[in-house]
Amino acid sequence: MLVDPPMTQAPDNLGWTRAEIAACVVATLRDVLGLGEELGPDADLRAAGLDSLTLTQLLLAIEERIGVWIDESRLTPENLASPGALAACIHEQMVSGQC
Repeated sequence: MLVDPPMTQAPDNLGWTRAEIAACVVATLRDVLGLGEELGPDADLRAAGLDSLTLTQLLLAIEERIGVWIDESRLTPENLASPGALAACIHEQMVSGQC
């Protein structure tokens, strides 16, 4: 399931808003982890089953869907705490032009 960016808010430099990135991250996590609606933007990713293998799968899928390379140096425990935190990290990278 690909998530295309509708232009409903002020976009970042690649056409994705922070809210759209968050929706994409949640949808991708649901696909990768095999979860349903119980996974929301504030979910604890470790408790949801995120490990090093699923993190790799997640990053590859997000990079493919959004069209940016995610700088692994930004993947701190804080940025991997929840889908919302990861989306904020990705959006910050995109806005800064470092993708």
